[in-house]
Amino acid sequence: MNKPIYAGPRTGKRRSRWRNVFIGVILIQFILLGLYLYQGKRTPNAVPIEPIIATPSTLPSIKDSVTSLPLESPTTPAVINQVQAIQHALSNEDLQQAHALIQPLLNQPNLTIIDLMGQINMRRLLSSQPMEGKKLYTVKSGDYLQKIARQFNTTIALIKKMNNMQTDTIRIGARLIVFEGSFTILVSKKNNLLDLLLNGQLFKRYPVGTGKFGKTPASDFFIYDKIIEPPWTRPADNRLIEYGDPENVLGTRWMALRSAENTSLKGFGIHGTWERDSIGAQSSAGCIRMFNEDVEELFDIVPRKSRVRIEE
Repeated sequence: MNKPIYAGPRTGKRRSRWRNVFIGVILIQFILLGLYLYQGKRTPNAVPIEPIIATPSTLPSIKDSVTSLPLESPTTPAVINQVQAIQHALSNEDLQQAHALIQPLLNQPNLTIIDLMGQINMRRLLSSQPMEGKKLYTVKSGDYLQKIARQFNTTIALIKKMNNMQTDTIRIGARLIVFEGSFTILVSKKNNLLDLLLNGQLFKRYPVGTGKFGKTPASDFFIYDKIIEPPWTRPADNRLIEYGDPENVLGTRWMALRSAENTSLKGFGIHGTWERDSIGAQSSAGCIRMFNEDVEELFDIVPRKSRVRIEE
């Protein structure tokens, strides 16, 4: 009598089937292991991360700067060691040593080196330590700070900072440190960068925001007015919005620009902003906007009539 089909498989066939499954699993594991080892040999070694990053990654290269500094070059261990030595000198307030150490690196600048150069230049300028362009001036009868500032094409604020002065009061016979040099400004719309130049050479670089859709005009300007804590006239309705009002977009400083070659360009300027995330992009209605701390620093250095060139 035939065995009913619902009785299940025979014992011998069951053992054979489990043996085949076991062998198949072992073979699959060997195949997967081989593929893993093969991929491991093809994967390149990871590139180590440079330990020194001082400048925001949004900052582009300096190929469009009129200072003609070369493009960023690969960072080598020797350069990293030199940068660390510069940072150590800065932490010890040894500005002369830091300035001397950075000079060889300016032939192959990268973002870190440019940032360090700006720090060194600014700290040397505001310190009492010697620097090319600094002069000792003896106050004469009839002198006052505005007169001295005009004589040396500088600002009252810079004279006061360099001499650690709290007031505008000066006395006959006093000796003041003054700075004599030609500061100009170059703005790159494409890179959203502002270069402060001293006698045509890069002194410090700042990230900026420029006009949406290229609204910032590319032209030569000069600074014709400077205002601390400026009010803002809203273009939509010509309403004057005082400083401190949340609707005032000008930040803490305003430097108005005029163009001698194109007198129709009006209402443009360099100013601060409360919208920090707008820096580094085309974000304004046409003006150059900066971090408030950066525009305050720049405001104290560049006098009225300083030249400003805006390039595409």
